[in-house]
Amino acid sequence: MSDVDTVKALDAAIIDGINAKDASKATAPYAEDGAAMPPGAPIMSGHVAIREYWQAAIDGGLSDVVANLTEAHVSGDFAVTTGTLTGSMGGQKLAGKYILYFRKGDDDWKVQCDIWNFDA
Repeated sequence: MSDVDTVKALDAAIIDGINAKDASKATAPYAEDGAAMPPGAPIMSGHVAIREYWQAAIDGGLSDVVANLTEAHVSGDFAVTTGTLTGSMGGQKLAGKYILYFRKGDDDWKVQCDIWNFDA
């Protein structure tokens, strides 16, 4: 699998985990020292904090998340994906955009930073 295909698959794996209501699966693509930067909340640093965040979101009704990857770029040991997303939180429709920043270490790509926000 090419590096671009790998980061695209990791991008999709987060959404797959959320929709499967499996916070551990949603967290697996992140680096151990990775960060999630959700809107209106502090930075979640590390697997434990990220997994707790995703579990709370799933428990709060996050569902039906669809990500539309619009770009994927790889340069050496760094990569970025961007896209739009939709979903539902407790029955309320959500729409927004995201950026995932990846780092390759020991021949393994991981999400280093995940930031997203919602459209007004």
